[in-house]
Amino acid sequence: MLLVLFALFSFGVSRLARLGTLTTVALLPHQRGVLFRQGKPIRDVGPGKHRVWAGRELLVHGDVRPISVNYENQVVALADGTAALYGFSASVQVRDIRKAIYSARDYTQVPAAVLLRSARRQLHLSSSSALKIDKEAIANRISQQAKAKLDAAGFDLLSFRLPQLTVGTIQRPADQPLRS
Repeated sequence: MLLVLFALFSFGVSRLARLGTLTTVALLPHQRGVLFRQGKPIRDVGPGKHRVWAGRELLVHGDVRPISVNYENQVVALADGTAALYGFSASVQVRDIRKAIYSARDYTQVPAAVLLRSARRQLHLSSSSALKIDKEAIANRISQQAKAKLDAAGFDLLSFRLPQLTVGTIQRPADQPLRS
C-alpha cells in the first residue's frame, strides 16, 4: 500500500515538474493578451490576474489604448510629374489583439506604416489638378484604403485628417543631371 502511495505521489511530483512553475500575470485595464500553450493560442484574455505555467504557457499582451500617428512635411511625386508636400494625423486603436500581435513583431508600428503607404499611393496616383480641385476626395480615398488594411491587421481607424497638402514643382539644381 505504501508503495502504491509513493508511486502516485512521485508521478504527481514529476508531472508538476514538467508543467513548470505556476506564476500570476496581471493585465492592466488597458491591456489585452493571448494565452499560448506549447506554441498554440489557447484563448484571448482581458484585464485582471491570470495564472500561467512558466515554461509551458506564455501570455503575450499588448496595449489597446489609441495610437496617434502624425506625419508632417512629407513629399511625394504625383502622376503628372509635379510634387506635393503633405502631412496627416490619425488615431488608431487595436480592435483584435490576436490579429495585431500576428501582424508584426512591434504591432504599434503597423498603423504608421499602413497610413503612410496609403497616403503615398493615393497621392502618387493623383494629378496636381485633381488635388487642387478636390482635396477632400483624396483624403477620403486615403482613409478608405487605410481603413481596409488596418481592419485586416486588427485595428480600427478612429480619425484621419489631411491638414497639409501643397502642390508644387520639383526644383532641381542646374548642375545635377537627371537620374535614369
